[in-house]
Amino acid sequence: MTAGGKGRRSGVDVAAIDKDNTAGMMETYGFPLWCYPIFILVVVLFAVCTEWDPEFGVDTVTKVGDNHIRTVVANTWDSGNVGYAMYMDAAAMCVLGFGMLYTFSKYYVWGGVGLNYFICGFSFLWVNVAKTIVNAIWTGDWVKTKLNLTEMVTGCYITAAILISFGAIYGFTSPAQIILLCFIEPFMMLINEHVVLKNMHVKDAGGSLVVHAFGAYFGIAVAFGMGVKAKQIPSEHRNTTYFSDMGAMIGTVVLWMYWPSFNGATFYNDVTLQGRIVMNTYLAICASCAAAFPTSVLWHRGKMEMIEIQNATLAGGVMIGMICPFDIEPWTAVLIGGLAGVVSAGGYAWYHHFLEELGVTDSAAVQMLHGIPGLLGGVCAAFACLADNHNYMYSYDTTWTTSAASDRSRGEQFGWILLAIVCTLAISISSGLITGFLMNQPCCPTVGKKDMLIDHDFWDIHDLGSDPRSKVEAKDDGAVWANPMAVPMQAVASKKV
Repeated sequence: MTAGGKGRRSGVDVAAIDKDNTAGMMETYGFPLWCYPIFILVVVLFAVCTEWDPEFGVDTVTKVGDNHIRTVVANTWDSGNVGYAMYMDAAAMCVLGFGMLYTFSKYYVWGGVGLNYFICGFSFLWVNVAKTIVNAIWTGDWVKTKLNLTEMVTGCYITAAILISFGAIYGFTSPAQIILLCFIEPFMMLINEHVVLKNMHVKDAGGSLVVHAFGAYFGIAVAFGMGVKAKQIPSEHRNTTYFSDMGAMIGTVVLWMYWPSFNGATFYNDVTLQGRIVMNTYLAICASCAAAFPTSVLWHRGKMEMIEIQNATLAGGVMIGMICPFDIEPWTAVLIGGLAGVVSAGGYAWYHHFLEELGVTDSAAVQMLHGIPGLLGGVCAAFACLADNHNYMYSYDTTWTTSAASDRSRGEQFGWILLAIVCTLAISISSGLITGFLMNQPCCPTVGKKDMLIDHDFWDIHDLGSDPRSKVEAKDDGAVWANPMAVPMQAVASKKV
């Protein structure tokens, strides 16, 4: 990003395009000024809040004569390589799947994949601290988080919720604001988990409510709290390209392949239940893929819309999340997935634009992929509890004899799941609004409306032709550029600038 003062070049006001040299310290270095103190806090709290699981790396060293003998205690740490393979699938969804999915914007490709990468690195660490603090608040006992494979997987789940929220405010936030999002949201998500999973005894294996719906509506509420309205952003900045959408489609394919592992990764100690989760998820996400394509064609007079395909083909994995451990027939999983694909594709084609007119900002349409399918997944689980095949027990625990809610009837569990939906919406929206308000304070660098969905303000990019603010006017014989470095190579050979 070049810096320039006021001046004229070919009738163009350069000051209106180039970065002003008088930018303040917070505007220029706000991200490291926020990030370094918080990272130091993470390191300190990591020492206070975490420790190795005693079952992980159990060995002793004893001296026998002049030799030191290391004795290793055999253990099945979180199902060993099998569990690690499913963890890697979940981690790949966060880092690679979401990262590539967020490359759809024409001028915000680096920001999408780069900040997604940063969120993963920071949040994988911070969530372990947040777990200890929230557990201590809830139980009154300070117990360190024991780091093992299970905690790594749950860290992926919490990080996924943050990445979903990032999709709602994609391109509208500075890196410093992203740090604040990563710092606050894990606490609120864990609080919601404690209420839903432990107090209400409503289990959510694949995170339909506690991950997907929470992340989506938290992010939308953050955008609302920041006062960001999508319709105020220059329309050119919101464009996609043939190649950027292809990159995002790669992210969709990665997420689609690994989704069964995401839903079933924590069930390493119950291969029967894990197998059922994987198969139900597989059937549902195949069905959503099959249903999304014709639905898109139906809404667009014979053609498919790429952004709907990128989202709706995955909606089955979201909607089956809470019900995937249930004892249901295969056709039920297919029906749920197909319904998710239709609702997601049709919702984006109609409902998404209606919300934007009302001032609701959702940059990556996370409500259509995560929000609405997540809520519908909860509704499906509630009705499945009414069937007389013990699904009302699967919904809150798999150890029924020791569950505090084991004496509930099917109808009672139906009501508790509906209450969990209301609770998730209330906590996510209220805490998201407060977070958005905090992110919009003067101490936190913000992004101007004319600078949104543009990489150049936060990345050192030498190809200034990828900045729409550099190309100031168009003539019949080509474009006039405000900065000589902004001229594409093909233009240099054809005209004098």
